[in-house]
Amino acid sequence: MTDNMIDTIKDNNLIISIKDNNSYIDIPIEILEKDEKLLKDYIKIYKLIENLKESITNYIFDKNKEISIGTISNAILELRNEENLDKVLSYIDIDIDRLEEKFKSLCACLLISSKDIEDFKEGIIKEHVTSSTLEGIINEEYIKSIIEHINTHSMYSLKDKSRYGAISNEFDVISQENIKDFNEEEVNGRYSPILVIHRPARYNRGQYILEDTHYVYIKRQPLRALIKQERLEEKGIDSIGAIVYKKLEHDLTNENLQEILAELYVYGEQNNIKFENIKLADITSNKVWMTADKLKKEFKELRYYHKNLTQRVKEMYDTTGEYYTQVSGKYIFNSRKFLDCYRAFKNRDISS
Repeated sequence: MTDNMIDTIKDNNLIISIKDNNSYIDIPIEILEKDEKLLKDYIKIYKLIENLKESITNYIFDKNKEISIGTISNAILELRNEENLDKVLSYIDIDIDRLEEKFKSLCACLLISSKDIEDFKEGIIKEHVTSSTLEGIINEEYIKSIIEHINTHSMYSLKDKSRYGAISNEFDVISQENIKDFNEEEVNGRYSPILVIHRPARYNRGQYILEDTHYVYIKRQPLRALIKQERLEEKGIDSIGAIVYKKLEHDLTNENLQEILAELYVYGEQNNIKFENIKLADITSNKVWMTADKLKKEFKELRYYHKNLTQRVKEMYDTTGEYYTQVSGKYIFNSRKFLDCYRAFKNRDISS
């Protein structure tokens, strides 16, 4: 919003509101004067608070509403974890810090003992831990199926042979004529993603040997178009080379495709396989393999229960022997295993 617009709003005492479903959210002029991120956070936090108020009311008074205490607990945690919460609360007519105080007073009025409250709290924490998930990440079994396909499925030759010979029989390579689906039909206006791993060939004593380096491509386009666009047939000696090809699930998100690339990178590091064309951003931008800093940001709720929890869980992660590797000088950890460690941490009650 420009300075002139801000001045006009101030001079005329205008109220700026944003429509959200059937209600309107008034935006303070002070928020409009700040950056766009704070405005987005204000709207998000405002909606979180309104949803929390509605959930608490329904939980207490409406027996027909299926609202669990876990829902309210998660809503409070999500609200507390908002980066700009303190900046936004000064413009919203609610005091989150007094919420706990008010509930204590309510418990006192209902003659609920402190022991009962502690028992309730442990149950809520255990429910939250058990139900904690990383939303939207790719299924681990699907990753295993992709890796199994890479390891066991025949490769397809880019060119069956040249006048000097063909690819050595030591490699399981068959003709492209065996491919049944070249991904040439769009579904809902776009192609399915495909995984292609190319190994160029070099000539050696009357036959072609595939190089150790694996060049990885994941794109939403027909197979023939990818081969042509990436000039795969030009990269091997005499246009000889082979590809692993797999058509991926159509509804995978771009983040899921990055997760596949990150998983392949780590698998390659574990098994001494050279996977190329995987960018640093593909490895560090996903939620499956994360740096320590990103883990802390993604699992901010950990510190809500125990100030040293993040370090303790990391120590437990180390004891599992679960693989982690380095990229650009930073360790990256398996977030699934990290979450398992968090569950184990709480279920074993070692925080005492």
